[in-house]
Parts: sequence; structure tokens; C-alpha cells
Amino acid sequence: MTLAAVDLRSIASGRENEDRAGVESPLAWVIDGATDVIQVPLTPAPTDAVWFAAAMHDTVRGMAATPPSSLMDIPRIVADRLAPLFLADANRQPTGPEEHPSASAIVIRRTASGNLEFVSLGDCTLLVDDNGCFTEICDDEENAGDQWVVDALKDLSKDTAHQPKPMTRADLYPLLRAQRGRMNTLSGYGIFSITDAPRPLIRHGTLPVSDGARILLASDGFMRLVDVFRLYDRRRLFEAAWLDGLAPLFDELRTREADDFDCTRFPRAKTSDDTTAILLRASPTA
Repeated sequence: MTLAAVDLRSIASGRENEDRAGVESPLAWVIDGATDVIQVPLTPAPTDAVWFAAAMHDTVRGMAATPPSSLMDIPRIVADRLAPLFLADANRQPTGPEEHPSASAIVIRRTASGNLEFVSLGDCTLLVDDNGCFTEICDDEENAGDQWVVDALKDLSKDTAHQPKPMTRADLYPLLRAQRGRMNTLSGYGIFSITDAPRPLIRHGTLPVSDGARILLASDGFMRLVDVFRLYDRRRLFEAAWLDGLAPLFDELRTREADDFDCTRFPRAKTSDDTTAILLRASPTA
């Protein structure tokens, strides 16, 4: 039982792409590095998010030949392997978890019994259509699109003494650092990092899927078409991707981001975001 790649795209929003994606059957994955909240990276990479996404990508790819018995173990394996590498590469000790590199990610595999197993932390998305049965594994609508960031930006705009101005990631910097400091705690949020996530925060499960089932994996950058710009719902986005491929949707997203360059009509922390998606089919053989 395998996963066959149909289309894979990963496009940077700036000079560096902090996303990674891969298909190494029976595994497939999307990784979305969390943008640094530190002025100077601790690692030699352009950003610590780039360092972590690349290191996690290599780690997951290395598991393809002999995956763990349960994908639930992947957050722990990633933390155990990357923590010593990070400390060896870092130019100083991090001040706390707010300076730990991290990433949202989702990893899936087709099991020998034909099921689709998944493990996820953060805001990456898995959509599956199996003979008309549509399944969504993702953030709920209340949290999708970094709603807490949107709310904070609106509150900051209200507090502006004179003419309202667009709020940016810089305005949110103290809030972002405080939020990052709560990673992988039960009172905070779960994420792939150099510390393991509490098991209650890990999204893990299996879905029965037939040969030929269609699958979409995506970073939150791609899901902006749904969660930020409201151009599609998830089902319509899925069908559009399978009808014409990923490229037109990537182009549409960049056009929408550019049309609201100052983030006033659609409040968000970054004008543009790294964007990654994979289309796959469940197949009986490679």
C-alpha cells in the first residue's frame, strides 16, 4: 500500500522558504517552519525556522524505510534527534522556549491494511476524498488562519491614537514571543520542536481509505485561500486543486496577497506566506 504523488509545490514568500514537503512512500509530509521571534538566528542557517524545517525534513525522510510502529512517536523522535543537533549548531544557549525552533507539520502514511494514518501538530491540513466521503483534519474555524493574530492586530489598530495604520508583525513581536514561550505546554499549544509535545496536544488517528482515494496535504500558507481570503471552502479548494493542479491556486493566492499588500482588508501578520501543498493518491503499489 503506497501513496503516489500527483503534484507537489512549495514556494517561498521571500528569499528563504521555511516550508518543506516530501513523499517517500509509505510516508508523505508537509512542514511549515515557525517564523523566528529572535532578532539574530542562533544557527548558521538563514533563519532558525529554515534550520528546523530542513532538519525535520531529513529526519522524516530517513524514517521512510522503517517507519515507527505508530506515527504518534514522530514528535518525540524529532525532538530527541534535533535537540542535540540544535545545541551543537547554536551560537549560544536559548533564553527559553521562545527561542526554540519549531514547525507545524503533518505526516501521513498508508498502512499495510490500507488505512491512512496521520500525526499532526500545528496548523497544517489534511483533506481526503474517498469515493465521495470527504474528511478534514485541520484546525477548527475558530483557530484557523491564526485568528488570535487577527484579533490582536484589530485591537492594536483600535488603540492607535491618530489615523489608524496597518499593524504588522513588528507590532505583535512581544505578543508573539510570549505565545511562543508557551509551546509544548498543556496551557499553551503543541508543535514540533526540540522538546516533545504533550500527548493530549498531538492530533493522531487513522482513516480507512480505498485505492484511488484523493489526498491533499497543505501548509497554512496555502489554506489562506480558505481561512484568510475566504475565496473557497475546503471542499471547493480541494476540487479546484484536483481539477487544474496546484499552480493556478498558488498564482491566485499571490495575487490576492499583493492586492492587499498592507494587510488592511484581510488582517494578517505577514503580507505573504510560504506556500506548500501536495496532491496524492492512495495506490496498491508504487
